[in-house]
Amino acid sequence: MEPQPIKADQDLLQDGWERRFLADANRLEEAVQLYRSLGLEIKAEPLGPSDFGPDCQGCASDVCKTYVLIYTRKPPP
Repeated sequence: MEPQPIKADQDLLQDGWERRFLADANRLEEAVQLYRSLGLEIKAEPLGPSDFGPDCQGCASDVCKTYVLIYTRKPPP
């Protein structure tokens, strides 16, 4: 079985957010501080089962509890 990427939120992408990476919730604050120090806005979106492809549903419930998808964007001028 080939791994399937987690889908990015199309509404966020249209609003100028850029998908960065999947982060363990325990390391979220570290990522937030890093991106803020770079002058970026940060959004951490929790995951749900619908974010995973059909081949990944067995693991989705575990991942949904411990990971978030990080998005960033430049603040408005």
